[in-house]
Amino acid sequence: MVSAKESNGLSKKADKFLSRDSIGLLVSKFALLGDKDALAVVEWMTEKLYPESLTSDMADDVIRQDADMHILENEKYLEIFRMVDYSICSIELDKEKPYSKTIIIRKSENGNCFKRELQMDSAGVREFFAWAVHIFRVVYENKVVFADEMDRVLNPILSDRVIAFVNGAEHNGQFIFSTHNVLHLDLKTYMKEQIYFITKNRARLTSEMYSLSDFPEVRYETTKIYEFYMKGILGGTAFE
Repeated sequence: MVSAKESNGLSKKADKFLSRDSIGLLVSKFALLGDKDALAVVEWMTEKLYPESLTSDMADDVIRQDADMHILENEKYLEIFRMVDYSICSIELDKEKPYSKTIIIRKSENGNCFKRELQMDSAGVREFFAWAVHIFRVVYENKVVFADEMDRVLNPILSDRVIAFVNGAEHNGQFIFSTHNVLHLDLKTYMKEQIYFITKNRARLTSEMYSLSDFPEVRYETTKIYEFYMKGILGGTAFE
């Protein structure tokens, strides 16, 4: 039971937190008031959710480096990173500047080893070095990662490797990514409920998100999803 005095106090706090001039999300304010559902949402957002978009200043982000270090030191991380180039056999991690000074070691078919600083490697290898950290979080830490424009640096083969790895592992994480790669329109790899489109309404300048499952005419035996999309039947293109 809550006394009248306590109730009055909570009411005043609510008025303060929920006022027009207050700062922050509504759910955060209810969490501060001790609401169990709001606390659960905030915990999920802070402990499980990782919205990710790689930036040019990533190599100098000390806070990020500290948070990623335990993953970079894990042997399972190398298994993921090697997807970008299977000639990579090991890394020499630079703990002060892991995203620039780490040494990438490759081995040729005749057994010769070659070393190169990460910052001197290709853009694709450098960026996947970071993406592999988040794939690790999904599979081994059950995190929810939102990846913006994943295919900006992932070629179709590497993209397929990543998706196959995530789908083939037992975990409770989620890897949610945006893409312009139409090769992902494949019902052999995804369920219809896993594919979403975003279409902008030119009249209202608002965007709508909807699932492929909203199109009953698209069946799992359908092999022309790519053609449907390119013709504008599924939306999400400049045809709208």
